[in-house]
Order: sequence, then structure tokens, then C-alpha cells
Amino acid sequence: MPGLVDSVESSGQMTLGINTGIMASVPHVHHPPAEYSVMNLQMSHFLFVAGALRERTSEESAELQLGHGLWGLCTGLIRTNLQTYLDAESRGLMYVLKVGLCAEFQIVSPVLDFSALDAFLSDELRKEARFGFVRIDGVRRLACSSAASQALLLNVLQIADQAELTRRLALGMHRLTQAEYDAIMLGATA
Repeated sequence: MPGLVDSVESSGQMTLGINTGIMASVPHVHHPPAEYSVMNLQMSHFLFVAGALRERTSEESAELQLGHGLWGLCTGLIRTNLQTYLDAESRGLMYVLKVGLCAEFQIVSPVLDFSALDAFLSDELRKEARFGFVRIDGVRRLACSSAASQALLLNVLQIADQAELTRRLALGMHRLTQAEYDAIMLGATA
């Protein structure tokens, strides 16, 4: 969160402050809930990227996952970041390579293990969900071309050039603040 300063001191105290020069020390106690991380200091949403696989195109991959009400976690980094930042109100945006922003949805589960998929889905989604998955609901379709989506993302995420946007999209997921999410939704539905 811009302007938020936090650090854990050797005394076990967490120092929090908002760029006002006023600092407060509070005990740092971590009690993770059963489903979501309590370390979130702000709402987090996520931009997921559907890429092409050997078995299917990026569009086919996206449709397969949306059709089964889940989004697969294709890397360990995506899994780790979702476990860290996912909360009960998190939403997802789906960007399909060479197509653009295509869908928006509510994330309705914590990160689940690949083994929680039934035999059919585990075979069907072995590439997309090899590091787990999240359940999704309330899918809302978007129609924002690739060029318009890229221009929107460059602007909202304040990315200087196309090469940096391409690098970030190649990671498969980008964490969004509430303001970034709102601005992307406004631009994608205008």
C-alpha cells in the first residue's frame, strides 16, 4: 500500500505508520485463519493470464477453467502469492493472450491442492492447475480487445513500456489494488 510503512523489529513488535511521521508499535502476532491470510493490509484482486499450452490455445484453456468454475495455478509463485494475499472479497480478472480482457469473477475459495480435483478434471487441467486452484463464481464476460486491454493496463498499472507489460503478463498473474481493479473494470466496460 503506497505510504504504508511496516517492519518487524527484533523485539517482535510490528511498526505501522502512514507517511505522517507518526509511528506506532503493536505486538506482531500471527494467527492465520483457516481460509484466508490476515496479513493483508488492503484489499487484493488479481489479474490472471491465460497462456497457450501444447494441448490447447489460450482461449480454450480459459474457457475450460471458467466452465468448471475454477482458475488453475500454473506456477508455485502464483500459489504463494495467492496464499499470501487472497482474502474473502478478492476478485479476479482474466486476460487471454492475443485476445484481451475477457472475464471478471469472484474468488470463492482459498487456494486448494491439485489433489482436490476429481480424476477427470485432474487429467484435463494437469497443466493449468499443477500447483493448485481456486474456485470461482459470478463470472461476468468482458469484451475488450487485445490492443485496448494492453493500453488500459499500461495506463492503469503505470507501466512505462510494452516490454515491461509483456514481462509482467508472462508471470501469469499480477496483484491489483482496489483502485487498479476499479480503473481496469471501468475501462474494460466503457
